[in-house]
Amino acid sequence: MSWLPGALKELLRHVPTILFDVVSWSALSKDATQLSKRLLTKEGSDEARRTLAPVLPDQMTFSLASPKLPQTPEARKMLGEKILSLYFKQITQTGPMFLDLRLSGFSVSEKGYGWNPTSLWAQFTDGFVEGIRELYNGFYFQDNELFKRGLVLSGLVQESWSEEDKEKMASLFKAHFGQALDAPMKFKLDEFQKSFQSVFSFLLEKKVKLTTDFLLLGVMLVTLYLSLEELGGDYPVAEIYRDSQK
Repeated sequence: MSWLPGALKELLRHVPTILFDVVSWSALSKDATQLSKRLLTKEGSDEARRTLAPVLPDQMTFSLASPKLPQTPEARKMLGEKILSLYFKQITQTGPMFLDLRLSGFSVSEKGYGWNPTSLWAQFTDGFVEGIRELYNGFYFQDNELFKRGLVLSGLVQESWSEEDKEKMASLFKAHFGQALDAPMKFKLDEFQKSFQSVFSFLLEKKVKLTTDFLLLGVMLVTLYLSLEELGGDYPVAEIYRDSQK
């Protein structure tokens, strides 16, 4: 996709390339064109901000302030927790979301946390939102039946598969979450890329074609990992997720 804007190509550079083999090419081309237009023209960005504003984590607001990041490890970790909560809140709600969670969009002041994302916004399809919500709720609230239903609703598992294949995908996707249930978690982009690669390699083997919702999710995950790896620290991911859903 050499015709894409440089800013979007930079983000996609970190997404495992196998994703582009399991997403419908015609849908991918159409959605990438739309994302490019929004990025270049800021089309719909103001309305997306107004709609999303009530969903932002406590003490976070949309801001036009220049990036200003904390210096101490404690303060950097607090910002990381807000960004992680923001990710969780966005992917489990129906409505617009901003995909770019890189640190260049955040600022910190005595008043709280400001966020000035790029105009790269999108919206999951309704069925996918429900699937992701059940997938994450099933994992973090340890409800295995809910987790399995989320796999089906999101398109990661087909009802026609054997029980063995369904269990294999469940194991692969749980590995993608890392040790988040058992201990504080460090975020490393290369580890995320490896787990993503395993999930989509299996889907490619099963000849599954996914919606472009996974491209949107992939971009957001990549930018989340980039930010949290740069900030450093260990994060109580399960606790942050549960708090984000209150």
